[in-house]
Amino acid sequence: MTEPTIDFAVLDLDTRQLSVLNRRAMTWLVGMLLLVTLSIVLLALFLRTVEAQEEDRRRTADAQWLDQTVRFHLRRLEADLGVLALQVQRSEEPAPPALPGGQLWRSAQAIAWHGWLAADRQPAVAAWPLFLQSAAQHPDNAEALSAMLTTTRGLQRAAYAGPLPQAGDSRVQMLWLAVPVFERERFVGDYVAAIRFDRLLDSVIPPWFFKDHAVALDAETFPLAAAPPDKPSLYVAPVNLPGAPLRLRVDALDSRPALAPRIFFGIALACLAGMVVALYFLRRDTARRQRAESQLQTQMALRTAMERSVTLGLRAWNPDGRLLYANQTFCRMVGLAPHDILGHAEAMSYWPAGQGDEFQLLLQSASLPMAQQVGVEMQLRHSQGHLLDVLAHGAPLTLGDGRVIGWMGSVLDITERKRVERLAARRQELLEASGRLIAVGEVASTLAHELNQPLGALSSFANGLLNRMRAGSLTLEEVTPVVERMERLAEKAGRVIQRVNAFARRQEMSLQPLALNEFIARVAGQVPLPDGLELQLRLPEQPLTLPADALLLEHALHNLVLNATEWAIHGGRQPACVRISLEQDGGLAGIRVEDSGPGVPLAQRNSIFDAFASQKTGGMGMGLSICRSIIEAHHGRIEVATSADLNGAQFTVWLPLTP
Repeated sequence: MTEPTIDFAVLDLDTRQLSVLNRRAMTWLVGMLLLVTLSIVLLALFLRTVEAQEEDRRRTADAQWLDQTVRFHLRRLEADLGVLALQVQRSEEPAPPALPGGQLWRSAQAIAWHGWLAADRQPAVAAWPLFLQSAAQHPDNAEALSAMLTTTRGLQRAAYAGPLPQAGDSRVQMLWLAVPVFERERFVGDYVAAIRFDRLLDSVIPPWFFKDHAVALDAETFPLAAAPPDKPSLYVAPVNLPGAPLRLRVDALDSRPALAPRIFFGIALACLAGMVVALYFLRRDTARRQRAESQLQTQMALRTAMERSVTLGLRAWNPDGRLLYANQTFCRMVGLAPHDILGHAEAMSYWPAGQGDEFQLLLQSASLPMAQQVGVEMQLRHSQGHLLDVLAHGAPLTLGDGRVIGWMGSVLDITERKRVERLAARRQELLEASGRLIAVGEVASTLAHELNQPLGALSSFANGLLNRMRAGSLTLEEVTPVVERMERLAEKAGRVIQRVNAFARRQEMSLQPLALNEFIARVAGQVPLPDGLELQLRLPEQPLTLPADALLLEHALHNLVLNATEWAIHGGRQPACVRISLEQDGGLAGIRVEDSGPGVPLAQRNSIFDAFASQKTGGMGMGLSICRSIIEAHHGRIEVATSADLNGAQFTVWLPLTP
């Protein structure tokens, strides 16, 4: 398979004419689809009409058959009752006739009761047989039975009544039949029979009809206890009986339409469906082409906008190293037009000669994972001659199957960033020099603070010793303790110099367990107190111990207490007061130094620990800076606030109880 050719001119193809043709084709397709849909709808309506007509014809035939069947068996029963009436006239014991057509006599309990009712006993209900009297107890039943008997006498033919509810069980419906008997045109009486309507239907309707139909009394004839919901397969079959017109409700259980129309409809529908599917696939193909064209146009517009807005210089080469593409950002970066650089494989004018071959350098950067992530710094030459610092990345151009069809490179102009980095490096050197000066200042200030007391004491002892020696009033025994004290003071001054030097160089501190109660009391006793100043100590009964460098921490606390004594006398409280307290908060020990002075303004609290920031006249501004450095070296922190009781400054030193 040949490799695809990269031709960016394809993106400039005009697809407007093709879009017009596609829109026309889409209009025809929509019209054809509507026509086919209309044909399907009309065919479905035609089939529905044919099936409805066939169903009406079948229902009419079933209703006529039911009417004929029920009336045939009831007429046969009328004849049988006439025979029984003749037997009664001959004073014979009536018995059901054993005739082949007498289905009602064969069915168990279909005829619930039958008997003779003479003409002279008909006017009085009390003279009726007991079964007939019990049925007449209901007012509606009595009226219907009387009407039935009156009809047989007046019309000289059989009459029916009901269906009427059975006495004692209203769920059982009885159809009453009375057959009159005349002797020489004189009415003799009626032979009456009570027929259970449900057993009547079971007897006269064959089982094959019940397989596909459910037959029951219609609700308009007799209100059923639980009528089923209306459905299309339900219809009513009338049965016309003299005196008792019946309506049978028939439910077609297996209402299967005619097969031939549906076969025709299925074939036509399959053909139309095939047309719809063909139109659908044709429309889908057209829609896909339109979407592809729209996406192509959108991608062209998007990529054009991206080319105009991207801040990276982008270039593309073919596998032979021929430059195929360069975006506008890269052209602006090197000050050249696209036609000046595209299509060339030799060294470009923007490429400095000392950097080697540009394409080979791109291949190396694209093959190294670290170079792909971090990039390679190189230089480009602007058309005006000055050099640009750029960060270049390279990557292969691959298809979906992994085949490499070229190489892509991006360059980011970092000339300004490199200039800022060089400026920042120079400033960092200046800051480090300033830091060294600050460290020297801290050492000098610490030496001044720590050596002031031992050197002052040495000077006092030396002057006193010199005066006594000049006066000749000094013995050897008196000289020895003075010299020993001077030796201890000199050793202390040496340790101070050694510890301060180690702190200034950030060397390892000598951490030893330090009892804070005794430590605070000792430091407070060493601070000279001005006249009229009260020093308060609030130490807990439970001793607190933490690892610390006693000499450095003594210097920090001594400085805080000394500052408090100097500022406390400038407040409005009389007498002036300095309070030193110790507390524990979880795993931290807090040493709080409060005074009754003017306090520290909020605007100065952020800068009070900076080096050379001092509020005292003639102060160096190194004391609190050194204190913070010592405390932070112990992994602690120092806070400044306003004292709630003394209304002056409050410095709190928090130190961890465990290393």
